[in-house]
Amino acid sequence: MKLYWSPNSPYAREVVVVAKEVQIDDRVKIIETSAIPTNANETLSALNPLTRIPTLHLNTGEILFDSSLICEYLDEFSDGGLLPKLELARRHVLKLELFGIDIIDRAIVCRQELLRPEGYRWSGWVDAQFDPIGKVLDGLEANVPALHPDLGTITVGCALDYLDFRFRDRSWRSGRMRLSTWHEQFALRSSMASTRHPVWSPHDTRAG
Repeated sequence: MKLYWSPNSPYAREVVVVAKEVQIDDRVKIIETSAIPTNANETLSALNPLTRIPTLHLNTGEILFDSSLICEYLDEFSDGGLLPKLELARRHVLKLELFGIDIIDRAIVCRQELLRPEGYRWSGWVDAQFDPIGKVLDGLEANVPALHPDLGTITVGCALDYLDFRFRDRSWRSGRMRLSTWHEQFALRSSMASTRHPVWSPHDTRAG
């Protein structure tokens, strides 16, 4: 399998963490690429008409895109157990995954806004995204996830790491001690520690 990936993408990171957790990362060849709307990527767009990462090219020739779909496939392929089969437990994991995806989606929107030339930025738009992010974080603080890895906890862990990576000026930990402690402990897992985002640089203009 070939995974088209970027070290800055929280979506792509989620896939790599899952591959490591289900112990098939040695079967996934990682190909670093980028998906920037203003820069054509003919190789990626030929595989994925959405031209987004992550994109997974299976040995059968099938192409998968969207981190949730890819993660579910890797879990099924490996019988990894990261997505329970029982309905109640499955819904719980999927809802938790959606919380993490929502945080990431809104954070990416904010990142793209902040990459605009300063005179074209709308700070109110960024604030409007962080208000619901805060509500999701408050919900997670009230119902802290288990430390056991599944598709939900992995996605939330990657989402919180992305907030640290791109928005260090907005301290999500303030008033959320239980969630902060959970994150610190979950981040110690080898799958998380070995896939951390690169060191932040003010000269990094990539969207992810």
